[in-house]
Amino acid sequence: MAKRKKDDGHRGPDGRCFVQVVRRPSTGVEVSTGRAWVGVDQQVGHGSADALFALTDGQYAAALAGEGLGSFEGECWRGAHDDLLLFHPGGASWRPERWYPARERMLPPRFEGELWWHVDALGEPADSAPATAARLLAPGTTSATGATGATAPGAPVFRLTGEGAHPRPAALIGGLGPGSDRARARAVLGEPVGADGADGDVHAVEGDRVRLGYVDGGLATIALERPAPVPPPKGPVGALLAVLGEPEGGAAFREAARLAGGAHRRWASSSGRSWRLLAFDGGAEVWTGEGGVLGVRLPASGLLPGSRAEVHRLLGAPSDSHAGTDLHRYGARDLLVKYGAEFDSAHPAAAPVTVTAVPRGVTVPRSVHRWRSGEFTLFLDVLGLPESHPLAGSVRALPGVRLSVRRGLVAEVVIGDRGHRAERLAAFVDGMPAEPARGDVPFGLPQHRGERDDLREFAQGWVHVHCADGRTVSTVTVAQQPPPVR
Repeated sequence: MAKRKKDDGHRGPDGRCFVQVVRRPSTGVEVSTGRAWVGVDQQVGHGSADALFALTDGQYAAALAGEGLGSFEGECWRGAHDDLLLFHPGGASWRPERWYPARERMLPPRFEGELWWHVDALGEPADSAPATAARLLAPGTTSATGATGATAPGAPVFRLTGEGAHPRPAALIGGLGPGSDRARARAVLGEPVGADGADGDVHAVEGDRVRLGYVDGGLATIALERPAPVPPPKGPVGALLAVLGEPEGGAAFREAARLAGGAHRRWASSSGRSWRLLAFDGGAEVWTGEGGVLGVRLPASGLLPGSRAEVHRLLGAPSDSHAGTDLHRYGARDLLVKYGAEFDSAHPAAAPVTVTAVPRGVTVPRSVHRWRSGEFTLFLDVLGLPESHPLAGSVRALPGVRLSVRRGLVAEVVIGDRGHRAERLAAFVDGMPAEPARGDVPFGLPQHRGERDDLREFAQGWVHVHCADGRTVSTVTVAQQPPPVR
């Protein structure tokens, strides 16, 4: 066990691997030993991070079932269980060296449990993060065809008892364990969407299917499968789905922007993530990253009919529904329709409120702390893209912008050195004046400062502010490689 002591930032290599199963409170498994853990918040310097304390299998199952851990977390925080400490943050290591974080799900989950990693691994490459984490959580899991022949080849089958049983059978679906009856399964997963012979039920889980097998009325197996893809609808909803994964600035993006309507501001998040939020005047939101569209959220008014029953006639029956939201899955693209208050969402007359389109397995945030907006996000995001990318064309077309390309990829963007100086400098960061002084660049203290230059580092590159007289901004260069500071 790790000792609770201040970390000097010089830890040796750590071969352990931690897979997070629940985000709040952070709970998961250290897979090299199979030990479950819970994260307990610790003060680290001017911030905080979780120390990870070992749980018993019973505590882990109770936490996943929503029963809580009683006073255990408080006792850990007070130092009463330091013998159970698996990891303590500090220095340069606020997370374990090998760490698989659970993602926040677009459809509010009905349950917590390790099964979500296996859901996300369906159809993914073997070296992807979801597939790797799923394999670490359940080494040796079998794939088979079910008794009725309905389980798709390659779908995982988990045995809860006997030889080859899952190492933590009560942790796959929180609240369900070996021997649970059908009534308990319905309480956790909702009503079945079908039967699997005489001894099984099929439940919907985010558009996929979970087959529960019973022996003598008690839960014995859990199997996953992915249904055949459904073609997307035509019209505006189809256009919304079609933009996912397409390049920002391309034809599909322009069509989605037309549906969003109005002008937009391009925001960076304070979290340091490289994705951007494009917030439209009419309330629509588009998320972009690595030059492509990650997700779109629009008000439902004008896009969908006015009632849930009419939406279902247009889009078909939802693949899954929970907590006031319907999920419609079209192959690798998800459409989520939110109907407002949960108590009203099941009514045929319930009115849709928002529509969100994302690639399957991608989560866009419900809200973003908007840090800064302006063209600096555009200039950072175009770095490293091919010269032929539509976003590079959009930047090149801006008056007063000089684009430098090396080996066919955008290497830097320069403003202020010719034409439209005031226009471009004022648009660089919203709120910056047209003739800015050195201190008017609102990014905080620079990482490097010279007599005439300030250099700040971002996730995608560097922002270099040059002041010929040491006081007034002359040029701003956004570049992949940091230029010299003078």
